Amino acid sequence: MSAGTGGARFDAQEPAPAGGEESGQDGRLPVDFASFFTDHRPALLARAVMLCGNRQDAEDAVQDAFLAALENWGRVSGYDQPNAWVSLVMRRKLWRALRLRLRARRAALDVAVPSQALPDETAQARRVLTAMAALPPRQRMVLVMYSLYAMTHQEIADDLNIAASTARVNLHKGRANLRRMLGLGPDTDPLRDVLLLAVGDRPPKERLAAALDATESWLCSAFEAEEQSSSQARTDLAGRHRRGTGRG
Repeated sequence: MSAGTGGARFDAQEPAPAGGEESGQDGRLPVDFASFFTDHRPALLARAVMLCGNRQDAEDAVQDAFLAALENWGRVSGYDQPNAWVSLVMRRKLWRALRLRLRARRAALDVAVPSQALPDETAQARRVLTAMAALPPRQRMVLVMYSLYAMTHQEIADDLNIAASTARVNLHKGRANLRRMLGLGPDTDPLRDVLLLAVGDRPPKERLAAALDATESWLCSAFEAEEQSSSQARTDLAGRHRRGTGRG
């Protein structure tokens, strides 16, 4: 699954075009935007949690990113991958927040277990998330962008405004630290006695990336099941948009 790509290169802060939005059935959101929000929010929120390790920070960045998309919807809706634009805005907001804080808080997920998840899947996901939350923010951001966004060292460097060599070093350290915290080594199976999920025929050297991918899928399933949370987020987003445009 992917909440966006690393290749989207456009100005995420470009002012919104004026007017021309189609009102949704609730009179608050354009119909096509409401569908876009519902379809993509779980995956984007899952990716944001993987990036920052904290649900509240993830919720804030995702909501801000969707608000930016709503304010620019006449233009953003015309992109081949509007979700890539939203994902880029989300990453930039998280990175600024993490740099201001200098260190991330431990994960405060409060996520319901997906109904279809097996006990081993949940145990693995929570173990990976706990370890990810303990990584230094830069190492975690670079590791997720490399492993889940499939971004190059240079693309990561451009996105975070750091040197490519810095991105490379942080990726190496992040992978090493995560493997250590998960008890992985060159001669051990991933996650020890917990079976690695969704590995398929991946060679051993790619199993850490597979663990991250499986964890993100677990998160996305959990967020997809939170209908009440999604509905409240949509209502809050519409309210912020109305206040911002002076219609509230």
